[in-house]
Amino acid sequence: MKRIRIPRRTFLRGTLAGGIGVSIGLPLLEPMLNANGTALAQDGTLPRRFGVFFFGNGRGVEVAKWRPTGTGAGWTPSPLLAPLTELKDYISVVTGMNARLDESPQGHHRGSAAILSGYEFVTQPANNAPYRSTFQKPSVDQLVAAAVGSATPFKSLELATSSRVIKGEGTTIQYISHNGPDSPNPPEVEPGAVFDRLFAAGGGMTTQPTTPAVTDRLRELRGSVLDTVLVDLDAMHKRVGASDRVRLEQHTESIRAIERRLTTMPTAPAVQCDNPTRPGAIAGTSGKEPLAERLDAFGDLLTLAMSCDLTRSFTIQWSGSAGGPVFWQVGATRAHHDLSHDGAGAQDVIEKITIFTMEELAKMLVKFRDTPDGAGNLLDSLALMATSDTSDGEAHSVNDYPIVIAGKAGGALKHPGVYYHSNGEHTNKVLLTLLRGVGVQIAEIGEGNNTETEGATALEA
Repeated sequence: MKRIRIPRRTFLRGTLAGGIGVSIGLPLLEPMLNANGTALAQDGTLPRRFGVFFFGNGRGVEVAKWRPTGTGAGWTPSPLLAPLTELKDYISVVTGMNARLDESPQGHHRGSAAILSGYEFVTQPANNAPYRSTFQKPSVDQLVAAAVGSATPFKSLELATSSRVIKGEGTTIQYISHNGPDSPNPPEVEPGAVFDRLFAAGGGMTTQPTTPAVTDRLRELRGSVLDTVLVDLDAMHKRVGASDRVRLEQHTESIRAIERRLTTMPTAPAVQCDNPTRPGAIAGTSGKEPLAERLDAFGDLLTLAMSCDLTRSFTIQWSGSAGGPVFWQVGATRAHHDLSHDGAGAQDVIEKITIFTMEELAKMLVKFRDTPDGAGNLLDSLALMATSDTSDGEAHSVNDYPIVIAGKAGGALKHPGVYYHSNGEHTNKVLLTLLRGVGVQIAEIGEGNNTETEGATALEA
C-alpha cells in the first residue's frame, strides 16, 4: 500500500461568522515523517526550538540553597531546585559563571543585558529616572528567530505573566526580547489575546487583526474556532492511520480545553506601575495577579504552537527585572524587589518565591515532556534557559549566575542533564552553546574581554 504524504505546513481552515478566517495547525503526523519518525519526510531534520524563562531579582541570598550537590549527571537538586526533580534527566544546572561586563555598576541593567544578549547595554540620559539604558544588540531569542523564524508563521512569541515592570528606566529592564537599541518586542500578558493571534486567518501567516471590531469578534467567537474547521478535520481523519487519528483527537481536545479555560479564566487588573518598587500592600483580591494561571495557559498555548510548528522561539517574562509582582501565593504582601532589599528577615519569603517559581516552571516543562513530537517529545527538541537579572537581588550581584537549562536541543545538549560549577567563566559560554545547539551559525558572542568563541562544553552532547 502506497504511503501517503502530508506536508508539514498543512493547516485546517474555516471561516467564522462575519468572514473572519481561522486556521489550525496540525501536530506531527506519521505521513509528515520518515519511516523512523526521526526526520521530516520532505524537509529534512525535525525542528529545534529555543525558549527563555526569565524571573527577576535573582535566586536569593544563600547560594548553598540553590547549588545542587554532586557533579555531572549524578547531581541532586538543591532545596530551591527541588521542584525540578521529576524532570532531572532533562535539566542541567550551571553555577559559578559571571555576567560581569565592563562598564556600569547598575546590577539589574547589566545582568539583564548580559544574560539575554551577551553584550553591554547602551547608557541613555536618565531624564529624572534613577538610571536608563537600552540593549546594544539583539537578545538571543531574536538571534534564533532570525536564523529559523522564517520557516514558521511566527518568528517568535513574547509572553509575560506579570504587568508590574519598571517602565521609566529604558527598555533594558522593562522587556527581555530586543531587536536592538530601543527596539523591544513587548510581551503579551493575556492568554486570550495569544489564542486569538495563533488562530487568526492563515494560522498566523498573516498579522494579528488590528481593528478593535475584528479583535472583539474573534474573542466573542473564540469558543467556536474548532467548529469552523470540522470539514477539513473530518477529511484529515479519513486520510491518516489509527495512531494519527488518536493524535488528532488529542490535539483537538487540547484546543477545546484551552477554549474552555480562557472562557472562564478571570482577567486580572492590568496594573501598570510607574514606580512599582513601592506598590504597598494589596487589598482584597483586586490586586492579585494570576501568575500561575497565566503561565498554565501559556504552557498549553506554547505546546500547541511548537507542536504545530507555528514558532521556534519564545520568551516568558515570569517577573521583570527589578519588577514589582507581589507573590501573594506564598504569603508575600510586598513587591518582590522590595523584599530583596529587606535584609535577612525577608529571605524566607524570597526563598518561597523562588521555589514557587520553579514549581510553575516545572509544570510547564512537564507539559512539553508529555507531548509527543516525532519519535520523541517537545523537550527533546527544545533548549530553554531559565535565568534572572541578578544572582543575589539584595547585592545586585551578577556573579555566580543562576542558570537552569531544560531540554536536549535535538541531541545537542547532554541527556541526562548535568550539574556544572564553573570557576568564574563568562555566561556567554552558555549562550554560545545554546545558540549553536538550536542551529544558529555563530562564531562568537560578546565584546572585548567578554568575547567567547567556545561554548560551555560541559553541557554539550
